[in-house]
Amino acid sequence: MKRPSFFAGDEVVGLIDRIMIELKGAGGAPTPSLIESVRRSTDPFVAASSSLIIDVALGTLRAERLGKRRDGWLFTDKMAEQCTHPRIAAHHAVPFTGREHVLEICTGAGLDAAALAAVSGRVTSFEADPIIADITAGNLHRTGITNVDVVRNAWPPSDAVDNTYDGVWADPSRRSVRGRQRSGATYEPSLSSIPSAPVVGIKVGPGDDVDTTGYVSEFVGFGKECRERILWRSSHITVDTVTLVDRQFSWQANTDLDPFVVPTAEYLIEPHNAIIASGRVGDFFAEIGAAVFDPHIAYGAMNVEPPPSPWYERYRVLKIDQGVSVRRIQESIRELGWGSTTIFKKRGWENDPEDLRRALSFASGGPPGVVIVMRVGSGHQTVYATSVASL
Repeated sequence: MKRPSFFAGDEVVGLIDRIMIELKGAGGAPTPSLIESVRRSTDPFVAASSSLIIDVALGTLRAERLGKRRDGWLFTDKMAEQCTHPRIAAHHAVPFTGREHVLEICTGAGLDAAALAAVSGRVTSFEADPIIADITAGNLHRTGITNVDVVRNAWPPSDAVDNTYDGVWADPSRRSVRGRQRSGATYEPSLSSIPSAPVVGIKVGPGDDVDTTGYVSEFVGFGKECRERILWRSSHITVDTVTLVDRQFSWQANTDLDPFVVPTAEYLIEPHNAIIASGRVGDFFAEIGAAVFDPHIAYGAMNVEPPPSPWYERYRVLKIDQGVSVRRIQESIRELGWGSTTIFKKRGWENDPEDLRRALSFASGGPPGVVIVMRVGSGHQTVYATSVASL
């Protein structure tokens, strides 16, 4: 029973909000009585679409929890998982400021469409999934956004389209029935199908195999994570860049020097995941005067306390053991009096740090420490450290 206008109205928001209240009261999972009450709705569409309605309630609850929900917006669980954060969407839109007509490929939840609409004349957005297209069209309608046309069709369309666009934003699907796709050639749609324009931005997986010819990369950090990698063809960015959107900081490598290799250090630096994803860790360390234990391992080493920075976490090194020994780690934790909130990290070690944690005992109520196992050359070393407050 198809009723696309259902998701464009205000009534559905009230229904979803009521279901969300029940979900919160039940710990976030739908109870049998909740499912049955939706199935017995007097609205034929709601009754026939109970699974979809509950999925939308779960997804909207998830989006709310992740800080992605705008007032009155709805999400399926898939939409909530895959959509960008509103602050990142606003960052995407900046290069399109003043564009007359932006083509968006893969609408998704509509957060990028809304951000693009706020800075450009109009947006034509293609979405292959009709349910997602209907939900998103409703989101935009309830927000009062009138300059976005959501086309319920995959890109590229079989029919001729208005090609007057002077900007292209694309967020191709990196998931298919075969699972997560790691090559731009197997994205849906493929990167080769994305047209050119004076401003082009394409969201890709940070570590995926993509052809970057003609593009520069922006690695987007948010919180402590590298959330995205954007391929840009735009005058606003001309070299590969790392951006911390929530901090409004950007960094570009300006050296080709390699950091020195040292056997020990007083302090250890763990760079932001967006810098690690960019592949320019060595340049970053050389720029700030940090050495390394191993040029292929993303930990910097210094003998003076590094200044606080949003670009890295700082650790004060207490001691370093060569190799990895559960017995020695246990002895060290007992000697240091560390408690169960001790943090375990690894780089270049194939084992799970949580398995190591489960093999150890800790001092009751003891302070947390940091145990870092890292590869150095053909072997490993275990670093015992404490966190130094960071920005």
